[in-house]
Amino acid sequence: MIRAVALRALRQLAIVPIVAVASYFLMAALPLQIDDESKRALPADLVASYRKDLGLGEPLGVLRPWEKLFAGERLGTSAQGVTGAEMLEKLAGSVGVGLMALALALVWAFAWALVRVLVVEPRSPGASDVVPAIAFGTPVFIPALLLVPAVAEAGYLLPELAAALVISIWPGVFLGSLLADGLGDELRRDYVRTAKGKGLAAHEVLRRHVLPNVLPVLLDALGPVATALLAGSFAAERVLGLPYFGQLYVVAVLQKQLAVVVVATTLFASVLVVVTVAVELVRAFVDPRSREERTA
Repeated sequence: MIRAVALRALRQLAIVPIVAVASYFLMAALPLQIDDESKRALPADLVASYRKDLGLGEPLGVLRPWEKLFAGERLGTSAQGVTGAEMLEKLAGSVGVGLMALALALVWAFAWALVRVLVVEPRSPGASDVVPAIAFGTPVFIPALLLVPAVAEAGYLLPELAAALVISIWPGVFLGSLLADGLGDELRRDYVRTAKGKGLAAHEVLRRHVLPNVLPVLLDALGPVATALLAGSFAAERVLGLPYFGQLYVVAVLQKQLAVVVVATTLFASVLVVVTVAVELVRAFVDPRSREERTA
């Protein structure tokens, strides 16, 4: 089991240098100077600073952003640039918001699944599609904007908690819908009726037999949902004014801090790889069937 997870981790880690090189050449291909007759033309000295910051035209220029990073130099061409330590600090802030959102999403998921299976569908089967439709069709920035007054003026919520609440809604409903479908299928199986026939309470059947069989469905979706939470935090951070990784990334793109974008993109890809490997480890320990598949 450990060997299989380690091999998968190595395959995932191989993505990181590919992302680093691809992001570098994408940034290098951007037109830094527009036609001289255009009002948006960049001064020659600014273009030269961009090229120097990215190492364009230099031997092994692709390593230039990383040389500056590991040397402790400031990435970027102005005071808006950041050091590696500052970037990691901002990344840690975004990861913290993402983990808080993941915890909230799991709470919403279990709550919505139980309400849908035990309350909504027995009374009105079609009503169970309304909540997902509203959640999936609402962009992240809309509830974020609605929470801004409560955060900035009334002070009811911490900005980090508000951001986590906003970005956890869609994933929570999505996971809850998957859980509800799984619970519905399991509750109709013969072993549930047999357990109830032997006198086992309904909540005991749910806890001891049904939920363990449904958890693999949740774990299958947990990796993509966790990565979506981290990416979704960018919009919420921007709206709520959180000075974390999302804010840094957006500002770097707007101000053409190309070396910052290259390193930030690679760091973000590294975090996604870590999340994927962590989910695989959890699945390997929680789901016996996954261990059997890997050893088969």
